[in-house]
Amino acid sequence: MGRDKLTTFKEILFASILPVLLSGFVRAFGLYTFVSPNHFAPGGINGIAVLLEFATGYNSGWFLLAINVPLFFVAFFFLGKREAILSTLSMLLTSGLLIVFDYIPAFPVFDGTQLEEPIAYGLLAAVAGGIFLGIALAVMIRSCGTAGGTAVLASLVNKKWKLLSVSWMTSLFDAVVVFVSFFVYSSSDVGFAENLVPVLLALVSLFVTSKMSDIILSGYRTAYKFEIVTDKPEEIAREIMERTHHGATMMRATGMYSHTEHDVLVCIIRKRQIAEVQRIIKRYPGTFAYFSSTSEVYGKFLK
Repeated sequence: MGRDKLTTFKEILFASILPVLLSGFVRAFGLYTFVSPNHFAPGGINGIAVLLEFATGYNSGWFLLAINVPLFFVAFFFLGKREAILSTLSMLLTSGLLIVFDYIPAFPVFDGTQLEEPIAYGLLAAVAGGIFLGIALAVMIRSCGTAGGTAVLASLVNKKWKLLSVSWMTSLFDAVVVFVSFFVYSSSDVGFAENLVPVLLALVSLFVTSKMSDIILSGYRTAYKFEIVTDKPEEIAREIMERTHHGATMMRATGMYSHTEHDVLVCIIRKRQIAEVQRIIKRYPGTFAYFSSTSEVYGKFLK
């Protein structure tokens, strides 16, 4: 194998294959340990499999396998070969691990349904399950550009009707699964409030999953960008560089209301330095500034 081919193989392995395998393992662990034992459905294909497991008693891995095989062909022919193969590879690993976990003695399961306060333990399970599913979701999106599952169906719908966004359709599919879970988990032996608990736990899990994936996808190198309109650019830039140890870029701008020229300073800083920059700006009357968050920072950005 030539050096170029070896390099390409390593890039594919570490950038795509290993991440999706990691995603499959994390998803399986979260579903088996926290979600299934506490009787709530996290939405999407995972939620459907969990509901079918509760209704039939068969391992959810088999249902994930049965659902994702036809989805693979849909994705392969309509959405893209690479995305279909990688997302299906992750789901196959998840399915296999869910089945294997049943045969591992004393596998750790966070089951609060038999305890005196199952709702409290269910809430903890929803948060923990959401964290694991959020990690799996973010890794999948970063490595192959799709979350798989209901995102495949949502993408297919989007190809037909462009006005229906993928994110909106995915949320709709999740909502349908959560709605159906009310009837699957409901029991005539308890009141309406108790029957509503699985739905609420599912919503908590979905919320945590979304937030966790957003945190990972937005990156750990988050920062804040200040844009400062001022007539004292040299003085303000000097103070910012001395106090934050970050640089600043100056540009000329014309105010369309007054038609006067001003200087605009642009600087990227850490979150903990926002207050310091605000104090600097306040010392210069007539200065206008605003800041916004940035998801990723590349290049020469001192930590």
